[in-house]
Amino acid sequence: MSQTNLTELASRGDPGAIAQLLARSLKIADVGIKVDWHGEQLNIRLFADQVLESTSLLASLQEQLQTFQIEAVTSVRVFAYQSKQPAPIWSDSIPVMFAPPAAPATILSTPATVLSTPHTLLMPSDSVDRFLVCGLGSLGQYSVLNLKRFAMRASEIRVTAIEQMPFDDWEVQDLPSLLEAPPIIGDCRNDDILLQAGIQQCRAILIVTSNDSVNVEAAIVARRLNPQIRIVMRSSRHNLNQLLKHQLGDFIALEPTELPAPAFALAGLQQEILGFFNIGDFRFQVVEQTVQPKDYRFDGAPAIALHKKNFRLLSYHAAASPGPSNRAFYQWQADTKVKPGDTIAFVEVVGREPQKTGHLTRQARNMQQFWDDIGDTLNRGWRGNWAEIGGWMQAQRTRPVIAIGLTFALVLWLFGAILLRSTLDIPWKTALSAAFILLIGGYGDVFEGLEPSDAPGWLKLICALITLTSIASVLGVLGLIADNLISSRFDFLRKRFPIPRENHVVIVGLGRIGQQIAAILQEFRQPVVAITEQVEHVSTESKFPILTGDIIRELPKLNLATAKSVVVVTDDQMLNLEVALMARNAAQQIERDIGLVIRTYDQRFRDNLNDLLPDAKALAAYELSAEAFAGAAFGENILGLFRLNNQTILVTEYNITADDTLVGKSLFMIAYGYGVVPIVHHRATQTIHDPLPEVLLPSDEHILAVGDRLVVLASINGLRRIEHEELVPPRRWRLEVGKPLNRGFLHDCGSDLAESLAITCMKPERLWKISLVRSSYRYTITRPIAWSKNSVVSFP
Repeated sequence: MSQTNLTELASRGDPGAIAQLLARSLKIADVGIKVDWHGEQLNIRLFADQVLESTSLLASLQEQLQTFQIEAVTSVRVFAYQSKQPAPIWSDSIPVMFAPPAAPATILSTPATVLSTPHTLLMPSDSVDRFLVCGLGSLGQYSVLNLKRFAMRASEIRVTAIEQMPFDDWEVQDLPSLLEAPPIIGDCRNDDILLQAGIQQCRAILIVTSNDSVNVEAAIVARRLNPQIRIVMRSSRHNLNQLLKHQLGDFIALEPTELPAPAFALAGLQQEILGFFNIGDFRFQVVEQTVQPKDYRFDGAPAIALHKKNFRLLSYHAAASPGPSNRAFYQWQADTKVKPGDTIAFVEVVGREPQKTGHLTRQARNMQQFWDDIGDTLNRGWRGNWAEIGGWMQAQRTRPVIAIGLTFALVLWLFGAILLRSTLDIPWKTALSAAFILLIGGYGDVFEGLEPSDAPGWLKLICALITLTSIASVLGVLGLIADNLISSRFDFLRKRFPIPRENHVVIVGLGRIGQQIAAILQEFRQPVVAITEQVEHVSTESKFPILTGDIIRELPKLNLATAKSVVVVTDDQMLNLEVALMARNAAQQIERDIGLVIRTYDQRFRDNLNDLLPDAKALAAYELSAEAFAGAAFGENILGLFRLNNQTILVTEYNITADDTLVGKSLFMIAYGYGVVPIVHHRATQTIHDPLPEVLLPSDEHILAVGDRLVVLASINGLRRIEHEELVPPRRWRLEVGKPLNRGFLHDCGSDLAESLAITCMKPERLWKISLVRSSYRYTITRPIAWSKNSVVSFP
């Protein structure tokens, strides 16, 4: 491959091209270079027999990377490895300081070739957006990081933060350097603190403390101090959020544990589904799959043609490519054809969500559950029921003691009844009643009601012993029962489900995110078993087996070795790692693989975990949610998120207003210019119930107008480009017209050539669109073209 082509591929972020160019420029003997992407971080890995000197090497790498002008890179990290050592000897970061590219020329006169001259629409030099973040926990720190990612060249993002208590242990590395000033220590509900933070000059405030009450109060104060500010609040109270939206105006509330739950659940599902979301009554689904031979939809199809009414291509990765692309969408070329073995991702409409006609009352649900339990008991038979009782008895240590005590009480009752019946010759009914009264301490009540001659002394002595024994045992058993009822919060009301033997998903930790994951997996009919330390997290309406107690001790009961995957989402990072390693070891003992999904909090810990367990998926819940919070701060409505190509993709809604930069733009300009995927376009006169081609996965020819609603799939880079109106430029083409065979054809060769290129006119703008496509861009002719012999013309 030529140096020119390699440079162009490197500028697009191709890992193989970057590695080849670095190897040619560095010229270091016996050093292997591997390049890969982790989100928007470029990783350069160097392998050598000797320890590499870092200072000069980093300077050389930085100098070379400046020439590549790599798109969509936010950070570069270098790892140096020594042979036969799994961990890097050293690692360091390289500052990213790529200069803005030059503006393109308009007329070209050199031989035919394809150029890649970028063009941008710059914001004014004094463009500054200020944001205020209240709460610097995990979510707050990642929100600051993602807000800063919206900065673009001349546009500046300044972030101020308020925190209740001072601390220096940051989860996001070098967080203080991202803030305009050191965090203000104080209560974000205090007027003076908010004014000190400059709330009156802020575009938006993100209130992300862990206390819903504090967040609501701070939102009310913020609206009073700045009536124009946009409020983004963390809250799990959905009904209250809707009421506050009507009262506070420009307000949005998000729940950080609900947004990333599908990413965790689908990672544990170990299937081809990457994400799903609902828009109106319709369910969308994002699927990634490897193309199989003779697949009628994809095998042999041109990539640019996979733009159908019911599905749309999002990502393409050829089987022969060295690694995944760093771009979220549109990685294919104009002449790309999908082949077996290639990996593709697409979004599709899978149908309408069923309408909910009503909900059963609690009494009806309980009655239905009662009859279901009766049916299960009859279907199990006596052996199955006996095994169920045995399992229930062994679940807690106190239950056998209680069973022995109750059995002993039953023996005493029968013994006393027989003794009274045979000695005093009284009816069985009276004997059973008198024996029961003895068990509960009613010795005086029994013998005061009998004639003295009817009860010999030895009988009274035996009955007294029965009463004393029952008080010591039966009442003690009743105390154990009462203690268990109170401590378990009537856990016996929850139905006991058997633990799956294989191909199940194990959820460790049943907090909010764990319960969301379980609900999603059950929606996909995936067998689930969960374990938690906190009894209060267990719902009595759970439809899957749940174990409570010490997690490490109870794990062997969950059939880890035969599970499909383990999703570990406790609040303790070290416990999450320990459980993941136990699951992997259990699976390795029977020589099988197991999927691992691990919740992390610390950015550095997550990166180290990816090196330790490269096949595991380490996800930071608050890091994923923070991208949605940052996008919402700029005015967008975030409907959901999922992961694609190691990036977080946000399902984002735009309501087009008169001053919106999207007004008048076609969907193909928005899609290919900003690098996003439009999936829903409501005209002001349409509804979601209109025919699918008019609303869902719309045609590229649609033009946005005031009042329209647009839903797109976008990475945070796509949202940033829309925010700054920075269109990614189309490729520039040179077209050479040779000498015509028929000179009489010369006068109208332009129109015939236009027809042969399938050029069509779009009135009233007189905008010409042609069928030539390169890198998924559609190219337009914006002015009349004068055709002449051997002329060379260009068009954007």
